[in-house]
Amino acid sequence: MVLALSSCSLAGSWVYERLDGYIADYFKEFADFTKAQNQEIDRVSEEFLDWFSINELEKVRLLLNNLKTIDIENPENEIKLTYIEGEALFKRINQYFEKPIINFSRGLSEKQINEIAQHFEEIRDEREKERAKDKKEYKVRILDNYISGFDRIGINLRKDQIDELKLRLSKHQEIRQEWSDLQQLWINEFIQLLRNRNSPDYEKEMTIYLNAFDSLGSDTFRAKIEQNENLAIDVISFVFKSSDDSQIKGFNRSLDIYLKSIDRILVNRKVN
Repeated sequence: MVLALSSCSLAGSWVYERLDGYIADYFKEFADFTKAQNQEIDRVSEEFLDWFSINELEKVRLLLNNLKTIDIENPENEIKLTYIEGEALFKRINQYFEKPIINFSRGLSEKQINEIAQHFEEIRDEREKERAKDKKEYKVRILDNYISGFDRIGINLRKDQIDELKLRLSKHQEIRQEWSDLQQLWINEFIQLLRNRNSPDYEKEMTIYLNAFDSLGSDTFRAKIEQNENLAIDVISFVFKSSDDSQIKGFNRSLDIYLKSIDRILVNRKVN
């Protein structure tokens, strides 16, 4: 949503209205689908955009609007609430796609399932190659991501803030390899489930499996994720607490851009 709405209010709403096309193109890359299957992907993507606009976009607007009144001296509660609401939104989107994915997968051929497996493998290989080429230390890249992330919401970090982020991020738990291995296991089992798409319990088994993605890994791995999430909230809270007037003004200007985009989208959809 931030990427779709960040350029300017007009361009942001223009991009958003084409989001269904971007989603459809993403799914079409997984295999060589038939004309009827591609039409089904287009239909599901278009219906998702309508569903999101009707059921979720106003919630996103309310969330962003609440951030305009965030207590700079005590921002933790608002940041935690935003994080929780973001997770809930992500889960609702996943749940929306469950039924369409299961229904669509029943019509896959064995050749298409092999192509999907190959596509996942290519994504993994590309990710590993990019990681090998990147000579920056992992925590340096995380720091860079925070700096660019804050910049996207109008907060250009000062040197003293960057130095403090660097210190705090030294506590970040390294989970890349574990996460990569768990993703691969999940994909392997997903492909195997697709091969059993004609079994009587397929829908039940696939639904359970799609919902299990958020609980991957051991208790130790989940504890590391929780530590990193708490660290992220701590870092974001620090930035707000230490922000000067110009940074807060930049943040509010960015929020206004996003809100104008959402308002334009909502008005256009009501008119249409």
